[in-house]
Amino acid sequence: MATSIFKEYFKGYEILGELGRGNARVLKARHMVSGEDRAIKHFAFNTDPVTLRRFQRESEIMKSIQHHHIVKIMEVHLDAELPYIVMQLIEGGDLRGLLRTHGTLDITTIIRLAFHMTEALHAIHEQAVVHRDVKPENIMYRRQADGSIHFLLTDFGIARLREQSENITVTGASMLTYDYASPEQFNQSRQVSAPTDYYSLGIVLYECLTGAVPFEYEQDDLLLHINRVIGSPIPSPHLPANRQLPPSLWQLLQGLLTKNPYDRITDPQKVRHLLRMAAFEDNQGMKTLPAQATRTHTIIYQPTPIPVKSGRQKDITFTALLLLGISGAVFFSWTFGKPADARPATSTIPQESSPSPSPVHTAALQTHTPELPPAPTHRSSNRSPGIQLPNGVFYDDFSDTASSAWDLGRDENSEFSLQDGKYVMTGMEDNISYSSSAPFNVNIQKDFTVSASTTHIGEGGNPFGINFCGNETRDAYYVFYITANGFYSIGRMVGGEWEPLVDWSPSTHIRPETAMNVLSVEKHDNSLRFLINDQLEDVVTFTGGYGNAFGMRVDGAQTIYFDQFIVKGNP
Repeated sequence: MATSIFKEYFKGYEILGELGRGNARVLKARHMVSGEDRAIKHFAFNTDPVTLRRFQRESEIMKSIQHHHIVKIMEVHLDAELPYIVMQLIEGGDLRGLLRTHGTLDITTIIRLAFHMTEALHAIHEQAVVHRDVKPENIMYRRQADGSIHFLLTDFGIARLREQSENITVTGASMLTYDYASPEQFNQSRQVSAPTDYYSLGIVLYECLTGAVPFEYEQDDLLLHINRVIGSPIPSPHLPANRQLPPSLWQLLQGLLTKNPYDRITDPQKVRHLLRMAAFEDNQGMKTLPAQATRTHTIIYQPTPIPVKSGRQKDITFTALLLLGISGAVFFSWTFGKPADARPATSTIPQESSPSPSPVHTAALQTHTPELPPAPTHRSSNRSPGIQLPNGVFYDDFSDTASSAWDLGRDENSEFSLQDGKYVMTGMEDNISYSSSAPFNVNIQKDFTVSASTTHIGEGGNPFGINFCGNETRDAYYVFYITANGFYSIGRMVGGEWEPLVDWSPSTHIRPETAMNVLSVEKHDNSLRFLINDQLEDVVTFTGGYGNAFGMRVDGAQTIYFDQFIVKGNP
């Protein structure tokens, strides 16, 4: 049937073409008022009305869920003559297309996919929604400006609609569902719950690793397939040549693919932990390190404790260090603007309450203490003062390995390198903070912006972020920090003393663990605006900076990949 015939059924939309067919037909449409392109999924005229009413309730719940890893449902019209829903249009494609093109995905992309889908499943399960049909066709993706892939889950409840309709037979795309179905979907179909979705996610990850599902459904042999899914162990994955499976990723797969749903890994926190470990293991196995060394300068200070993100309040014992002094080093110098007198900055956005820290006491710093922001280490190199900003903008995508403005090299406790278009800062000690800064020809009394993309590798809890308005000679600078487990803080170092402006607070804008986060600081008049992933997080009063140094900071034993470092301003 021609697409034009369907226009009368979708009031307010111009139909632009067909995107695909499966359990339903998907059309590309343009909203005639907003001009926004959207996707319309419509079902058969003869779809069972009882089934549609059940799906209507679930769709309305999904319409209320706003999550950056879930394809947004905008309108639900299942009581129309031609039942349909209107969804956010994702132009990139689906995971099936990626696998069809590449066969398998690299470990980094698989870990990213697992993180994104875990967040999506967590969001829907909190609303008592079970997807029931997690598979590559129902995972959309789009490429970000930096080339990374953003995954989104779609088609909620379509499996229930298909299962309960008397008019749809199990053919075509439905067969793929058998490949991803959990044991309980075959022998306890009325008790399907959240563990089912995690099992299907495990099958998807297994296929991304190996290029094949562990148990492939063969047409007309459903009984054999069911017996294998219920009773046969998961085959050990065979990966492409020159690719190694991180132990923690294999542990996660085994936990997700456990036959008994009550024994299956379904705790998002545990999934995230294993993915963090897998990312760390993968990074350690692939990393090559530069040989040359650079100088470091260590300053010990009393740190501010970071709260542990948890579902319940905990007593946390924090450790601190005495101010021991400054070891000798040669700092680079440049001309700084005269700073205004420092006064306490005030937050203008109310903060959520966070766990109260225990009283700070003097003690030796223990290793692997993620609650503790470590002491700062400044690395210096010989640079010309005041990097120029052509047309008021400095942009570094770290692709120029010949003339980098940033520190490169390694010493006994840190490594700074350029890898695959990323600036990689690795700290090896938990009691040290590492920074790489450069002076820019920016008048900090005027408006300016600094931003950077960050990707965290390693165990979460230690802070990382961007420095700004700094003067290394005076040991004075501002920092915008986040942690991979969902907290942010704003503060400044003044003469070796750390002064928090916004203490550690939870943020819903921080993408989890190894996902990319974009940090931005915007000065406008006398205010500093702090954004995470383009979402305003906080505003503080700007009482004056210390210099025109901007850069990046990593605290403790972790690796951070920086990309797209941008400074905007005027001399």
